[in-house]
Amino acid sequence: TPVFSFTGFRDGHIHPLFASRESAGPDVSGLDAAGIVDAVMAYLAANPEVTWVDCGSFENDVAAGGALTAKLLDLASAAIPIVVHAADHHSIWVNTAALRVAGFLDVIPPLTSGSVDVDAEGRPTGIVREWQAMSLIYAHQPPPTLESDIEAICKAQERLLAAGIVAVQEAWIDRGMPEGYLALAKSGSLKMRVNLMPRIDVDSWREDLAFAKATRSEVRAANNELLTVNTVKVFIDGVFDSGTALLGQPYCDGHQAVALWPDETLAEMALAADSAGFQLHFHAIGDLAVEKALDAIEHVFMCNGPVDRRPVIAHAELISNESFKRMRDYGVVVCQQAVWATNGPALDGARAAIGASAETLYPIRRILDERIRLSFGSDWPVSDPEPMPGIITATTRRNPGSTQDPHNPGQAISRSEALAAYSLGTAYQAGQELVAHQDEVVFDRDLLHCSDDELLEARVLSVSVAGREVYRVSTSVL
Repeated sequence: TPVFSFTGFRDGHIHPLFASRESAGPDVSGLDAAGIVDAVMAYLAANPEVTWVDCGSFENDVAAGGALTAKLLDLASAAIPIVVHAADHHSIWVNTAALRVAGFLDVIPPLTSGSVDVDAEGRPTGIVREWQAMSLIYAHQPPPTLESDIEAICKAQERLLAAGIVAVQEAWIDRGMPEGYLALAKSGSLKMRVNLMPRIDVDSWREDLAFAKATRSEVRAANNELLTVNTVKVFIDGVFDSGTALLGQPYCDGHQAVALWPDETLAEMALAADSAGFQLHFHAIGDLAVEKALDAIEHVFMCNGPVDRRPVIAHAELISNESFKRMRDYGVVVCQQAVWATNGPALDGARAAIGASAETLYPIRRILDERIRLSFGSDWPVSDPEPMPGIITATTRRNPGSTQDPHNPGQAISRSEALAAYSLGTAYQAGQELVAHQDEVVFDRDLLHCSDDELLEARVLSVSVAGREVYRVSTSVL
C-alpha cells in the first residue's frame, strides 16, 4: 500500500538541456578560485581530447574583489577555451583563450546589453556579463551533436523522474535545441511532459517568433502529447549582482540598469506572440521589470481581449505594492524559485547591490494572500531540480541545514501550500490541470505530515505519466 500518492511535481521554470550539457564538464560547485583551477586542470588531464571546457558553477562571493581573472584560469590551460558559469548563469569567467576566440583581446564590440569587465587599462579581466556579451564567446563553442543532446536529455529526464517530477517548462530554447526533444518524442522515449519555450530576443524578435511557430508546427506533427510548444520566453532584465535587474530606484552605487526592450517594441512583440497563440513567460527580477512585464500584458489584454491566457512572470523577486493588484487583474501566474528565499551568499550579493530592499525579496506569502496564482520552479542549473529543499525553504525561509536566521520569515507558507505550488500550481501554469490526474508519483512516506528531515529523505517508488509507468525503484535497493 503506497504511503503517499499524488499527481507529481511539476517544474515551472527549468533548463534540463542546458543543465545536462553543462554537467558534461567538471563540477566546480562549492569550490574557491584555486579549487576551480585545480578541478579544470584535472579534468583536462583526464580528457586530453577536449577542445573546449564548459562547466559550473561558482557562487558570487568567490568572485568578490576581482579574484577571478583570465590569467588565473590560464593556469588550467592557456590554449583551450575555458568557460565557468556563475551560479546565477548571468555571467561567466573565462580564460585568455576564450577571450581571444571572441576577439575581445583586440577590441570589445559595442553592446546594447551585457558587458565585458575591463581593468584600469581597458583590458578584459575575464568576467563577461549577460547574454549578448556571453553569446559572443559561446558562438565559438563546438556545437553539440544530436546524439549528445539526446543523451543529455535522457540523463536529465532520469534525474527529474527520480525526484518525482512529471512535467517541466523548458524555459530557454534556441535554434539547435528542439531536435533532441523531437527525436525522443518520435521514438517514444520521452517519459515526461515537456513544454518548450523558444526565446524571443529584442534584436531578432520577428525571426525568433517565426522560429517559435515553425518549432510548434514540427512538434505538433510529431503527435506526442508529452511534447508541446505553447509558450515563448522573454527576458525583461538581468540580475541584482550584475547590476542589470531593472529597479524603480537606483542601485546602492548610484547607477540604474538599462532596459533590454524599448517599451513600444516590447508591447508590439507581446501582442504578436499572443496573436500567434503563445503564452508569454517573462523573466523579471526587479520591481521595474515586473511593471514592464505587466505593461506588456495589459497591452495584450486591451488589444486582444480578456481571454484565459495565463501570462507568467518568473522570479519576480522584488514586487512593488502597486503590481500585486495588476497581477491579480490580469491573471498572472508568478513562478517563484522558493529555494532562493534564504540568507546566504546570493542574498548578501543582493543586499550589497540594492540595500534594504533585499529584505523584502521573495514575497511568497503575500502572493498567495493577494489571490495571485503561484507556481514553483528550480531554474536548474541555477539550483538543483529536486523539489524538497525548495519546499522546506518556502516553509522556513532558510535552506535545509542552514544555521542563519530566516530571511523575511513573515513570507513563509505552509507545507500544503508549498506542495500545491510545486504540483497543481505549475499544472495550472502549463494548462495541464485537466490531465494532471493521468500522472501519479508514489513516495515512501507522507510528504504532507512528515518532518523536514524526513522530507529530505523521501524516495520515489514509482512514476506514471499519461497513464504509463515510466520509472520504478527496484525493491532490491529499498
